[in-house]
Amino acid sequence: MLDLFYIAALNIFRNARRSTITILSIAVGCCALTCFGAFINFTFEGLRETTIRTQLGHMQIYAEGYWEKHVSDPASVMIHEVDALEQALEGIEGVSTVTHRVSFSGIGTTGQASVNMSVTGVDPLREMDFADFEIVVKGRNLLPGDTQVGVIGDELAKGLGAEIGDWVTVMTTSLDGMLNAVDFEIVGIVRTGSTEYDSVFAKVPSDLVQTVMDTTAVERVVVMLDNTADLPALRPEIEATIAALPEAYETRQWDELAGFYEAVVSLYNGLFRIFSGIVAVVVMFSVANTMTMAVFERMGESGALRAIGATQGTTMQMFLNEGLFIGLLGGTVGVILSLLISWGIEMIGGIPMPPPPSMSQGYQAFFLMTPAVLAKGFVVSVAAALVSSIYPAWAASRVNIVEALQKPC
Repeated sequence: MLDLFYIAALNIFRNARRSTITILSIAVGCCALTCFGAFINFTFEGLRETTIRTQLGHMQIYAEGYWEKHVSDPASVMIHEVDALEQALEGIEGVSTVTHRVSFSGIGTTGQASVNMSVTGVDPLREMDFADFEIVVKGRNLLPGDTQVGVIGDELAKGLGAEIGDWVTVMTTSLDGMLNAVDFEIVGIVRTGSTEYDSVFAKVPSDLVQTVMDTTAVERVVVMLDNTADLPALRPEIEATIAALPEAYETRQWDELAGFYEAVVSLYNGLFRIFSGIVAVVVMFSVANTMTMAVFERMGESGALRAIGATQGTTMQMFLNEGLFIGLLGGTVGVILSLLISWGIEMIGGIPMPPPPSMSQGYQAFFLMTPAVLAKGFVVSVAAALVSSIYPAWAASRVNIVEALQKPC
């Protein structure tokens, strides 16, 4: 029995220059695809962690019916037994921080300008884990023991014309609809990375917000985990824990609240699919050209094989194996090249990138190589090479034996 795989491996480099150029073209396509996928991975991870650690946490817990009534009747969907809820959640292994939030919107002024503001009341002691991705532009962040002070976004500070030490007055309404106001001193100006969020964002101690809203309850409880990857496993345990408490609650995880993140993921995944298609087409044309030339040059050899008893299927399999080997070699070289490029970018400290749309600052980009990204690039390269070999292999298996024997081997 003919060892078709061995023969195919030898035939690849009968024309070494042409095969090498084809393998390199596949490698470049595979490398481009994996590097683009790794850049998308890095973008997703950065946006995800920024969203979680500056705004949403991994999970948020609300009183039952919150999403149906939080606009029409907010007082009826406040959490009153917050201490019991937080203590129950803190006992779950894998939960790093549990804190509460209470917020309102209003019109803020420093006496120079009036702008819309979204004021969030937090626990300064537990808020430290949620400030990892906040960049303090001026002043400081909230500290335990702070009372009538606050931190605002840098875009909001520009709109107010405010500086550290200025006092802000925010007009709003209490839960029962009464007009009220709160004053706080600006002790810090921060940047979260989102221009839209920074243009309305203000953070003050929760006691201050509860006073202006005339309540002792909170709007939601925010849960931070040790690791984002643990969320699918921990969510059922968290929900089972709160289900055992007297009050009824409902939960949302961060990706159910982050509409912008989902839009970015959809956009980038669409771009990746388009780019994968382009790479596949380039690889297919390159391999098809190589295999077509190989079939033409070895017409006599194909005829001789058929004359001594080789079947059409055997001849076709031999050429398909050559295309497969070319794809495997090109994909392997592409994966190695991708890893070297990723390592090199890490060594130089990343690639400076401009601010994305709606973001206020640039960043250093890296390639986050994962087995899934490398596998996608490799599989696309090998599959494209194999598919593009089908027609040339089929044509080689259908040659007329008498005419083929007249060709030089």
